[in-house]
Amino acid sequence: MRRSLAQFLFAVLAVGTLLVREARVPPLAGAEENFVNWLAANSNGDHAAAPVTLVEINDNCLVNYPWPWSPLSYAIFLDAALEFQARATAIEPVLTWDESKLSQELLLQQPQFEKILHDAILRSPRVELGAELGFPEDPDVLPPMQPMPVFRDVTGAVDAVPEYTVIQAEPEEDMRLTTALGFTNIPATEPAVRHAPLLFRYRGQLVPSFALEAMMLWYGVTPDDVHIRLGSDIRLDDHLAIPINAAGAMLVDWKQPCDRVGFDDLVLAEDQLEGKHATVIDPALLKGRLLVLARTTAQAQTLLLPTGRMVSPGELFAEAIATAETNAFARPAGVAGEIAVLLLGLFIAWVVESRSWFKSGLLLLEFTAGYLLLCLVLFEASRVALPLTPMLGLIAFIAAFRLLAPKVGKL
Repeated sequence: MRRSLAQFLFAVLAVGTLLVREARVPPLAGAEENFVNWLAANSNGDHAAAPVTLVEINDNCLVNYPWPWSPLSYAIFLDAALEFQARATAIEPVLTWDESKLSQELLLQQPQFEKILHDAILRSPRVELGAELGFPEDPDVLPPMQPMPVFRDVTGAVDAVPEYTVIQAEPEEDMRLTTALGFTNIPATEPAVRHAPLLFRYRGQLVPSFALEAMMLWYGVTPDDVHIRLGSDIRLDDHLAIPINAAGAMLVDWKQPCDRVGFDDLVLAEDQLEGKHATVIDPALLKGRLLVLARTTAQAQTLLLPTGRMVSPGELFAEAIATAETNAFARPAGVAGEIAVLLLGLFIAWVVESRSWFKSGLLLLEFTAGYLLLCLVLFEASRVALPLTPMLGLIAFIAAFRLLAPKVGKL
C-alpha cells in the first residue's frame, strides 16, 4: 500500500514530538548532557577572563615543600595572598595533621606553627577551608550531628542530591570559627566527570560544596541569600544564577581558562615584592582575585574529564568557579530549539521522500554532519546547545521509514 507525503510528514512530526519529550528525562537527558560536554570540550569560542587563580601544589613545589604540609606552609600561602591583596582565599586540602608522620623536630614545632596559621587566618578576609563528608565505620552508630549553616530556601525533591551522614575530616574548631566551610567530595557516579557538585545532603540538610561556598564567599552572600530550585538553578541573591540538575550539580565549560601559578612561584614573588624587585608572577593574576590553593600533583589527579584530561578535585572546583564567574554556562536551546528540530525533521523528510534509497542515505549522512557542525558553531557563538537525541532519532526514523515503507506518493 502506497503512503502519501502527508502521512509521512505526520509520522515524522509525531515521532519528533515524542523524542523531544523523552529528551527532557533520563536516560536521554544524560545523553544530552554528554553532548553538551562534547560541545564544551571541542568548541573554540571566545572566553572572558575569570577572576580566579589556581595556586598549584604541584610536583615541582613538593621538592621544597614536601607533602604532607605543616600548618606553616598554609600560613605562608595566606600571608602571600594578603601581600598581593587577594579578595578571597580558598584552601582545598583539609587542614588536619597526621602527627604520626611528623619528625620529632616538627612535632615540637607543631603548636607554634598552628598558632602562626591561626593568626594568618584571623588577618585574612574571606577565607574558605575544605572539609570532607563521609559515613561512619559502624552505620548503626552515628556521632552527634554537628551544627552548621544550611540552605532553607529549597524547591524540588532532594532525593537525587548525594547524602552523607558524618563529617569525615574538617579543620579544628578554632580555625573554623572565622572561616567558611566547603565540602570537597566528588561523588563517584560517572566514569568521566561531567558535573561539578554544588550541593550535598548532611543528614537530610543541604550544605554547600567547596565550589559553591567559594562563590558565596566571593559575592559576600549567606545561606539565607541563596535560593535553590533543584533541576533548575541556584541563585546567589541578585548576583548570579547557576544552572543545576536534580542532583544539585553544574556542567562545567572545560575550555574556560583558569589562571594558574605554582605555590613556590607565589612564595618567590612575595619575596621579590617585599624587596621591590620585578616579580616572577604578574601581580594582576593575584590582586583582587579569588585564590584557590589545591593539590595538582600527578598522584592527586584522579578524575577523568570529557576532554580526556586527568585533573584533581581542586582543579575541577577551580574550573567550575571560573565557569560560574564568567557566566560561561552551556544553555539548552529550550522550546525554540525543540521547534527547530521538528521543522528541520519535516524538511529532511520532504527532501528525501522522492529520492532513491541510496541518494536518501547520502543526504541523511550529510544532514547529520551538517547538524553537528551547526550545533558546534552555535555553541561557540552563544553557548546555546541544540538538542541532539531528538534530531538523531528523527534521522534514524526517516531512514528506517524510507527503507521499509513503499515510496510515498506526491500529494
